[in-house]
Amino acid sequence: MDEWFGQILAGMAPAERRKAALKLGQALRRSNLKRVADNVEPDGRPMVPRKPRLDRPGKLRKRQSGKMFKGLRKLRNWKIIADAEGVTIAPAGGNVDRVASVSHYGEVATVGYLRGGAPIRARYPVRRILGFAPDDEHTALEIAASLLQPEN
Repeated sequence: MDEWFGQILAGMAPAERRKAALKLGQALRRSNLKRVADNVEPDGRPMVPRKPRLDRPGKLRKRQSGKMFKGLRKLRNWKIIADAEGVTIAPAGGNVDRVASVSHYGEVATVGYLRGGAPIRARYPVRRILGFAPDDEHTALEIAASLLQPEN
């Protein structure tokens, strides 16, 4: 597939390649953020659910606080870097980058502090935020086909 796209893009001017990359990046960002909102990994498996939280007396909370990644689901938190060579979808700010990387790679992060000021750290499970799913390949092929169609 890469070779086929390379042949299509080789026949285009750099400005047209950047425009095609931007169009592909927008479609991929949209599909990735829909998966994040649905708590589904790019390969189709459900994400590892949140750990149950305890209330003050030490009992489980009756109701969880909602879906994960409320901030990461917003379009404004992800930028698209498109040029004639390709496209990159990246976090738009430092806080979004930190939250996404901790969850994507399963890193350790500080979740609070004890009364004495000592940090409470927790290891997060790996939850893939961004990825290329089989549906994304179909979307990329549709975009490539639209580039080959003559404009009316």
